[in-house]
Amino acid sequence: MSLLLRIHQWLSFLGYDASFGLAYLIQTIVVIVFVGISFVALIYIFRKYMARIQRRVGPNRVGKFGLLQLIADLFKLLGKESIMPAKRDDLAYKLAPAIVIIGTILAFILLPYGDLAYFGSIAVTHSRVTLILMFGLLSILPIGEILAGISTKSNYALLGTMRGVAKDISFEIPMMISVLAIVMISSRSYVTGTAITGGLSLSGIVSNEVIPYGIIEPLGLLIFYISMVARASMSPFDMGESDSELISGYTTEYSGMRFGLFYVGLFGMVYLTSFIISILYLGGANGPYESYVGFFYLLIKTVILVLIAFVVWVTLPRIRIDRFVNLGWKYLLPLSMANLVYAGLFVLYIR
Repeated sequence: MSLLLRIHQWLSFLGYDASFGLAYLIQTIVVIVFVGISFVALIYIFRKYMARIQRRVGPNRVGKFGLLQLIADLFKLLGKESIMPAKRDDLAYKLAPAIVIIGTILAFILLPYGDLAYFGSIAVTHSRVTLILMFGLLSILPIGEILAGISTKSNYALLGTMRGVAKDISFEIPMMISVLAIVMISSRSYVTGTAITGGLSLSGIVSNEVIPYGIIEPLGLLIFYISMVARASMSPFDMGESDSELISGYTTEYSGMRFGLFYVGLFGMVYLTSFIISILYLGGANGPYESYVGFFYLLIKTVILVLIAFVVWVTLPRIRIDRFVNLGWKYLLPLSMANLVYAGLFVLYIR
């Protein structure tokens, strides 16, 4: 049983096709609302956590403990005048933030969230190739950054875009090689040694993950985590938006809600990164009584990874662009190749 089928049963009086269509729509809206509330909670936690480390109070004026501060910030951004460059490429300029935020939200719809008691599985997408779809969407997000940098006709934004492209190429290759190792390992049961299906499906990988793959290949977990955090463009890896050098990189010429969409997209990528790592390397929703509380297992693992990312964000200094790129090409790429060979040997000689 799944949430989709539950909603279908509740709407069965509308007929088979209409009830299924509405069930998909309602479930998608539920997931999007959950993701949106999570974004707000993460931004609030980050601001309070950063304030505590910097010996400040943080949000504390609007609402109890400053809980309504983000709502006030939202209305402030909506009310701000959107100042746009005179020589901009108008279509690309307006399209860039939409690509970033829509691509991030669509990626959340592909995640297998596990089971939750009476409602069953909360997964929206039931496909055999969700892993490919996920990284296909992630490869679209840099297009928004490129459009934002090029369309504004600003040198700061252009330099930020070029840095962002160098960052994505440097870290996406070792990241995808690490994912290939996961696909290889999940293609065979390490209990019986027999070939199994579902290696390209996120839900299939979780169901095959009797032992978390992070235990089987910790090097792959480390490579993937560094690569995904670097892709998320959070400090100290925010080469495309480094404020000490490029003002704000490819978002320099954005203001108001368009800048807010880029800001939300940044936290969305941190959250999405933590979800993907939890699913691929930490067992996802697997655990005792997973058919009842599997969703909470996945959520707890994800929140822990998010907090680790926040610690990295607020404590480590930004590194130089050349050393940053070298980290991807000279260290993570050879290590990811070695991890791939290890995964092949693990699958070849498994019993």
